[in-house]
Amino acid sequence: MKELLAEALAVPGVVAVAVINGDGDLLGADQLEPPGFAEAGSLLAAALAASGVLAESLGGGLGQAVLEYRSGPLLLACAPHAANAATREQRVMALRLRSLTDLGRARFELPRLLTRAAAT
Repeated sequence: MKELLAEALAVPGVVAVAVINGDGDLLGADQLEPPGFAEAGSLLAAALAASGVLAESLGGGLGQAVLEYRSGPLLLACAPHAANAATREQRVMALRLRSLTDLGRARFELPRLLTRAAAT
């Protein structure tokens, strides 16, 4: 998990990262600058659950959610189930970005990071 977190933080513009399971348990977190996600696992799970309910009512599953805050955007994304078929545990990656201009690069790197998050 440490290697995955380090890879995520190496993406330009990413200042904090977390991987949580569907129950909101924090599986790993790291940060380059505060605030990070050390205490936010259940809050991230709640945000994701609310987004998931909205996605279902609109007729599709949740792929990614971007939340904009004054301190920078938060990118939430679900890891694929197939890579973690042994446990079928849902995993979610949260990336706090420095600014909206970093969103494109983070989204470009996200599929690779999510595959690793599901398998880790």
